[in-house]
Amino acid sequence: MQVGTSTGRAVVDNCATVTQLDTSVQGFAAATPNGLTGPNPRGCRSVDPFETTVRGLASYTIPKVDVLVAATLRSQPPVQLGAGDANVASAVWNVPNAEIFAALGHLPAGAVLTGNTPIQITDSEHRVYANERRTQIDMRFAKIIRLGRTRSDIGVDLNNLFNTNYATGYNTTYAFSAGNTANGATWANPTSIYGPRFVRINYTLNF
Repeated sequence: MQVGTSTGRAVVDNCATVTQLDTSVQGFAAATPNGLTGPNPRGCRSVDPFETTVRGLASYTIPKVDVLVAATLRSQPPVQLGAGDANVASAVWNVPNAEIFAALGHLPAGAVLTGNTPIQITDSEHRVYANERRTQIDMRFAKIIRLGRTRSDIGVDLNNLFNTNYATGYNTTYAFSAGNTANGATWANPTSIYGPRFVRINYTLNF
C-alpha cells in the first residue's frame, strides 16, 4: 500500500509593482501615492485557499488461489473558474462597447463602437468553484498463472469504478444580455466530462 497527500496554497502579491507602473490598462487607471497613473490594482494580491490532494494505491495477492486485487485512488480539489491567472480559465464578460459608451460617456482605449470589450468579472477575492472534489477509483482483478520461469496475469481492469462524471472543461464566457436577464446564459456549463466507467481485459506475460 502507498498513500500520498499534499496540502498547500499559493500567495502572489505584486501590488507594489502594479501600482507603480506609469501606464493604463483598457482605460481603467488608479492614482498611486507618488502621483503616477497606474493600472487598476484589482486582483494584484491573490491568496489561494488551502487545498488537499490525495493519491494512493494498494495491491494484495490472495494466497493459495493466486488472485491479485489492486486499486488506485485519486482525489483532487474542485476546479476554479475565474481565479485570474494563466493556469485557470477566467470568467469573461464580453460587453458591447455601445453599452459602455452609454454608461461612461466614452469608449475604452482603442475600442470601436461596434465591437465588444472583454471584462474579467471574477478575481482572486471573488472566486467561483465549478463543482465538488474530483475523486476516482480504479480496480484490477487478475489470476496469476506460473509456468516454469514465466508468470502470466489474466485479469479485468475496471476504470472509473463508480462511474464518476465530474466535468473537465467549462464554458468561461459570461454572455451579455440587457439587464442580465440571461444570467450569463451558458457560462460555467460543462463542455467535457471525465470518461465513463469501462472494463478492459488484460493479459500480461513476464519471463
